[in-house]
Amino acid sequence: MSDILKSKKFYEKILGFNTDDRYTLNSGGNYGADSFMQLYLGPKDRSICTLGLYKDIDKPFNPLPQTGTTPTFVVNDIEATLDYFRSEKVVIDEIDGQIIISNTSDKGYTDHFFFFRDPDNNSLVIRQDI
Repeated sequence: MSDILKSKKFYEKILGFNTDDRYTLNSGGNYGADSFMQLYLGPKDRSICTLGLYKDIDKPFNPLPQTGTTPTFVVNDIEATLDYFRSEKVVIDEIDGQIIISNTSDKGYTDHFFFFRDPDNNSLVIRQDI
């Protein structure tokens, strides 16, 4: 992350994470280099997902990354999620002219997904629950 507090706000407001203050390291008192913050989804004592934010870059990636492995969030309604992200001005990637991409698995299941960016241009995926 380049800005821990900006990223924290994004992950809490847009994706519904909460901060676990037990694991916060505020380097230099202003969330400088090597600061860390742990976020979680679900109840604190039985979180379903934990995410660490680590201050390790000075500014967002530019140009945007072209490849990579990305965390995926599964939703029940991909269209509603896309509408919500657009209303919150989240950066949505368009791939070959498409926003929502469809793939069919080897077993014949069709899934739908789209890529979006956090404040540092890290790529993440929203996938429709099959």
